[in-house]
Amino acid sequence: MKEQDVPPTVQQPSKSVDTFIRLILLGGLLLWCAMILAPFTTILLWSVILAVALYPFFTTLARWMGGRGAWAATLLVLVGVSMIAVPGYFTAGSLVDTVKEVRQHMGGETLTIPQLPVEWTTGTGLRRTIADQWPTDNGELGAMVQAHTAEIRTFGATLLGALAGFSITLLMFIAAIIIAGVLLATAKQSGAGAERFLSRALGKNGANMLNLAAGTVRSVAKGILGVALIQTAMLALGLFIAGVPAAGVLTLVGLMLAIVQIGVGPVAIGVIIYAWATMPTMPAALLTIWLVITLVSDNILKPLLLGRGASVPTVVIFLGAIGGFILSGIIGLFTGAVVLSIGYTLMQVWMDELGPAPGSTSV
Repeated sequence: MKEQDVPPTVQQPSKSVDTFIRLILLGGLLLWCAMILAPFTTILLWSVILAVALYPFFTTLARWMGGRGAWAATLLVLVGVSMIAVPGYFTAGSLVDTVKEVRQHMGGETLTIPQLPVEWTTGTGLRRTIADQWPTDNGELGAMVQAHTAEIRTFGATLLGALAGFSITLLMFIAAIIIAGVLLATAKQSGAGAERFLSRALGKNGANMLNLAAGTVRSVAKGILGVALIQTAMLALGLFIAGVPAAGVLTLVGLMLAIVQIGVGPVAIGVIIYAWATMPTMPAALLTIWLVITLVSDNILKPLLLGRGASVPTVVIFLGAIGGFILSGIIGLFTGAVVLSIGYTLMQVWMDELGPAPGSTSV
């Protein structure tokens, strides 16, 4: 071969540059995938939480149905959608009416404090007591309202927007239940995939972390969210049957309070006072008895549902629920409390593996 036919030497890129370029391309691909899935993050996350929480019940139901996992998952989806859609329909209707009334009240040039009926101020008993303490437009509270009209309108518009999005949240929740059913029907494959991913990411502790996360999800979902949902359902049943005004808003407030571990007590007490001030004796007494049962049920349900799951401080649940609500709306009340509780528990386990801090002594 002649010298002029020898091709020029091509300088090969260094290994570090080659690795850097590959990481850039891989990072760009992962970022693109994350951007595509971003609109569905809340639904997918809630679907996984539901699937993990319902898995023990699913396995029992599938065994009763002769090992037909697909049929068991379908039955769970139908029951779950029915339990959400039926009460959600009435709650959404009440919310729509309340939002319309509040918008009409805020639509004028000035904000006014709603006043009680005339018969309250001229009557006797509990009605007269409430009327005597009720704020008026020309009082100190009325003056404060007029002085901060712009701030109140901004806050009210934000709150109304969150309430108005309840129907969308309800549809998202139903979609999450359906996806959870698909995950349950393919539970073995889904579980194996999750274990492989965590084993690849965390090494030998991947399987242990998967079991810990699953146990934490079930504990929080049953002991915190399960109790909150049952108590809120009992509260809503009493409010709607008794015809209490703004029952939908009161139900959502009760749900928020129950999730952050305050309980439905503040809403129930206010409704009881309203019932004895406006209703005949028999309906007020029946509603009071039902709401007292609702309040007492917390002491019965928590020991039954919480079991031996991980103990999560109330402040973690509170921050998770409120932060989730701000981030994702009403459905964030659930996902925020669960996800932050899982993160807290996993962090505690990870820190415990390090052993006691240097210089510390055990008592």
